[in-house]
Amino acid sequence: MRLKEARARLGLSQKDAAEQSGVSARGYQGYEDGRSIPGGDAIAGLVRLGINANWLLTGEGEMFNAPRHQPAPKIQADTPYQAGAATVLSVQEATASGRYIALPLHNDVRAAAGHGAVVGSEEADDSLMFREDWIKHELRMQPKDLVLIRVAGESMLPTLRDGDVILINQSLTQPDTDGIYIMRMGDMLLVKRLQLLPGGQISVISDNPTYRPWTLDISKMAEGDVAIIGRVVWAGTRF
Repeated sequence: MRLKEARARLGLSQKDAAEQSGVSARGYQGYEDGRSIPGGDAIAGLVRLGINANWLLTGEGEMFNAPRHQPAPKIQADTPYQAGAATVLSVQEATASGRYIALPLHNDVRAAAGHGAVVGSEEADDSLMFREDWIKHELRMQPKDLVLIRVAGESMLPTLRDGDVILINQSLTQPDTDGIYIMRMGDMLLVKRLQLLPGGQISVISDNPTYRPWTLDISKMAEGDVAIIGRVVWAGTRF
């Protein structure tokens, strides 16, 4: 059970954890299920993931070999949910499988996929682990620009479900390409698909066909009525 908890904190699947620690998939599953105890080679591989061997075997001490928790980051801006410089944490200096970064997760800040929801606290209360090289080479983005929040509502079904975690690039505040964005309207956040139209117009689309699209004049954004907080670049969904 302890190993499963550590893997969840690292944001890895069982397959990924097994591969990165040099353990067979079946053997790793046995360690998580408690059917077998890791031997010396397996423990060495798990330590390379950053897991504290003493904690793994006895439950004592810190879960990871490097400090994991720092003061929770905030979304900083002139208004509470405008784009800001969310900080990131480094969980370990380096491992054999690469460096991991904890991106801030704001469970109380929810973007409504529906008629709109009032957001909660801007304080990050959790984090999820991502490979630094995946962020920089696959997403081609900087960790400092990224923050995680949750979806509320069903208007973006089947793409996004209520409770899904979405990763937002807060530096992408100009709708210069079609995609899914986070919009602020007053004290509400919305997650919508935006499509650029001629004449300075944007079509605001819900993937759920029950909800009708509507049109936004880009000039309204300059007046402060509507603002784009960032673009959604990744989502974690439940089945």
